[in-house]
Amino acid sequence: MKRGSLILYGILLFCVLAPGCSNRSIETSDELITQDYIMNIDEEDLLNEDVNMIINEEEHMNNNPSVSEANQEKALAYNSMDFTVGSIINTAEYSREILDSLFSIEELDQRLIERITGKSYKEDADIPYGDLRYIRLLHMGFDGLTHVGEMIVNKAIADDTIEIFKELYDIEYPIEKILLIDDYDADDLKSMADNNSSAFNYRFIEGTTRRSVHSDGRAIDINPLYNPYVRTVDGKQEVLPENGAEYVDRDKDNAYYIRKDDPCYKAFVSRGFTWGGEWKNSKDYQHFEKKTSN
Repeated sequence: MKRGSLILYGILLFCVLAPGCSNRSIETSDELITQDYIMNIDEEDLLNEDVNMIINEEEHMNNNPSVSEANQEKALAYNSMDFTVGSIINTAEYSREILDSLFSIEELDQRLIERITGKSYKEDADIPYGDLRYIRLLHMGFDGLTHVGEMIVNKAIADDTIEIFKELYDIEYPIEKILLIDDYDADDLKSMADNNSSAFNYRFIEGTTRRSVHSDGRAIDINPLYNPYVRTVDGKQEVLPENGAEYVDRDKDNAYYIRKDDPCYKAFVSRGFTWGGEWKNSKDYQHFEKKTSN
């Protein structure tokens, strides 16, 4: 034990007396400390850079949504079953850009041609398919919710139609249904009785041999149950649809009535349409038409 103590004492004495021994120890210790300090600084800088990068990315995402994100949202929207005709959309889930894109004009593809042929597009129809356009749109339902609608119109009024229904949707004008009349086997009376708003249907005016303006896709009927067609035949009043008889009295207060100078009237008339509610020999309160020269 004493011998071990002496050896240890000798080593310590040698380190004290030997030149540079203690300095090298101190220098070595300082170098290690300095290296550790530099390493810590470098690691902290890297960490700060990572944090700043995340913060900057979050700020960029919040303030400037990327194109890829917008495209992803569009892809999600267009692939969503929520956008099928007749469905209801929760508008809070989608941007204004997506909602605006749901107002669209398309040429009739083969699927649509097959859907309407033999129904609204009768065998003796003489209007080319190429003169018709398929319209997708949004409308405010009677339930106060946003619904997806559709109609077919003449290409000459397609742009007007989009503008009109955008305007009506923006002011939350109530329209119960907007479906192709082909869903009713192109039976105008069935469509009206169900309060379906529609446009193209190659047919004659009910009870006459005169071709309807609907045959050219230049007429649009809005909420037909509450805005019926009224005429006098052999001294007797006739109302179409028949279940719209209680809405013949236009002095009644009804939110679904179309009246002169109301928002629906103005949206159509300001774009060159005429209103059937102003006809002299009959009244077609649901009906707007535009006979263009094209």
